[in-house]
Amino acid sequence: MTSAIDRSSAFSAAEATTNNTRRSINRFCARVFRTRGRRIGSGMGGVLEALWGYYTNNWLRRASQSEVELAWFPEHQYHDFACVKPNAEWHPATQSGELFRIEVKSMNEDAEESKAHFDVLAGELDPFDALVLLVWRWKSVDRWHVSPFVIDIFFGPATPVARLRDELHKTRGGSFVDRNSCPDACPPYLCEHHGEPLNEKGTRERATGPDTCKGPSVSFAANFGGMLRMLKTNSSDARTALRTERERSDVAHRYISFIHQHFPDEERNHYLVPEWRRLVCCATIRLN
Repeated sequence: MTSAIDRSSAFSAAEATTNNTRRSINRFCARVFRTRGRRIGSGMGGVLEALWGYYTNNWLRRASQSEVELAWFPEHQYHDFACVKPNAEWHPATQSGELFRIEVKSMNEDAEESKAHFDVLAGELDPFDALVLLVWRWKSVDRWHVSPFVIDIFFGPATPVARLRDELHKTRGGSFVDRNSCPDACPPYLCEHHGEPLNEKGTRERATGPDTCKGPSVSFAANFGGMLRMLKTNSSDARTALRTERERSDVAHRYISFIHQHFPDEERNHYLVPEWRRLVCCATIRLN
């Protein structure tokens, strides 16, 4: 059984590679992925996510104090990578040999609507599981050509971000299935839908939600967990929930700040006009 301190050290080692990994990805892309045009829906985000795993592994191996490496899951599932000990048995089905798991998402800074979704259930996350978010854009490398360029990377525990997402989901009228009152009338001890998100109309948000909650025209709504959309605050309750989570959790604060830095319209739309006026007034007083 891996001790907590081993897992903490491994998490810190992977997090410490972030800046070097970003620089390595950008050097590689500028040399290899030079192209004309800058298509947003190019599939390049998935390539950058794979490069993140490749270069993070390289930097982990270079670190003399590090005794961990990344393993790529062989089948399609929520997590992309597992952090494991080198030259040790690893069994994904039982999680034997794992230190923690990592999911990598990417968002193009110029896209009108990011398709990155963080919709894993909070109950399916381990406290050490990590969420990595790459923000990128196309950048000119000469007069004619561009290449993908990773602007910034968020690396942090996934659970606090999931809690922030879930609290804001509830302020929009959404809910989560309780095994004791499942819409499919599952026996509580056999219910596979516990924790599944439903929107304000009671429609399931994921394909794994209750069958009786399918929408009239879609199998599931798929609006839950958008990396930008989940921070929308169109009501007083939503604004209060976001600010409460931001004060309670440093990880939630870092994630919100990360999104607001790279997608400033999200921050502008969060605050009401009277709040912006107070901020301007306070700033003017300080300057004087």
